[in-house]
Amino acid sequence: MKILGSVIVSILLCFGAYSYYVSQPLFDTRLEGKPLFKIAERSQALTFARSNDALILVLKHHGDRVSGINLTQMYGSEKTANLIDLYHSVGYQALSEIEGAASLAHLSSLIQPYRYSGPHLAAGTNYSEHAEEVHLDDPPFLFPKLAQTTAWNADITFTQRLDYEAELCMVPLHDISNVSKAREFGLILCNDFSDRYTLLKQLKLSEPMGTTGFADAKGKSSFFPTGYLFVIPKEADFYLGIALKLHVNNRTRQNFSSATMILKVDDIVNQAFSLKETPFYTSESSVSLLPHGKVKQGSIILTGTSAGVIFKPINIWNQGFYLSLGDEVVTSAEFLGHLENRIVSE
Repeated sequence: MKILGSVIVSILLCFGAYSYYVSQPLFDTRLEGKPLFKIAERSQALTFARSNDALILVLKHHGDRVSGINLTQMYGSEKTANLIDLYHSVGYQALSEIEGAASLAHLSSLIQPYRYSGPHLAAGTNYSEHAEEVHLDDPPFLFPKLAQTTAWNADITFTQRLDYEAELCMVPLHDISNVSKAREFGLILCNDFSDRYTLLKQLKLSEPMGTTGFADAKGKSSFFPTGYLFVIPKEADFYLGIALKLHVNNRTRQNFSSATMILKVDDIVNQAFSLKETPFYTSESSVSLLPHGKVKQGSIILTGTSAGVIFKPINIWNQGFYLSLGDEVVTSAEFLGHLENRIVSE
């Protein structure tokens, strides 16, 4: 009996030690000061931001401010109320050639540059490194992101086993009604926060991956901060190769390039159409991935995250590995600015 007890203790110690080991950050670097920001040249992409009273064509990022041309002053508040409509009306070429006196806007004054229309479409395990760290052999899968978008600096409401996912997000500039329709996308920075406890509690491995657990676990009201910059590239493949980073309390947790995603944005859209009749489940009902029968203009496509998330199947037992009250999460991406989000109580 004494030997059996010793064996059990040894197993538990090994289990705890391995849980601790796999939960350590993949990177040794730290964030010193603010991230460095770069705005794309207008020959590559157009960058927009919005304050309460102006839509701005951004030319430079100064750390705590952006500077650019006040489009509302130039075109009027009615024409600039909808960024995508303005882009279609004026056109890339004309916007890339606009000249005018630069105005400054502090980041704290910037609001969401566009009113995104859900529900949103998300890809899971779309980076092989992330699939490996969570021990999933399934190919990339899709799920609905039911949370409403929040501001770049919005607080995140604490839940047990709270996790982050830095993501490059794509915004269709037209309705996509079938797999052959021509596509054009804007780019924004997002973080796909997740309640991993709810995910595992609702997940049914007998059902197709993505159809259970994910809608509720990722659909809570504060779980979808989005960036203050909206970028419309000239070339369709501009989004490939953008570098993304995430820090928790200044310690690097994620550092990856969008070039390594498995499903490209057109693949995600095509897969969504193939799942148009598939039910996706919340705890109370089923929802459709494409309730309108199309990928709507102004909705968001989350393209997935790479390695470095907190969740590993073996560490779900210990809340201490996950985000806690007061933690600060900083997500940044080349050309797309950053997010600053603090974990708070309800």
